[in-house]
Amino acid sequence: MAEHLDTSKGWCCDGRTWTEHAEAGGKCCQPQGKQIADLPAEGQKKARERMGSAAKS
Repeated sequence: MAEHLDTSKGWCCDGRTWTEHAEAGGKCCQPQGKQIADLPAEGQKKARERMGSAAKS
């Protein structure tokens, strides 16, 4: 099953999308609209890994 990442609202610092965080009832650690480059190093790594996994699915 392919994983679809909705990146339209940006990313959270833990490597999840802003939309995923909101749907899980969590509060994102940064404002909506942040790009991968705006994340801390660990978050960037996780986000890129997730995007790679979603693209391969």
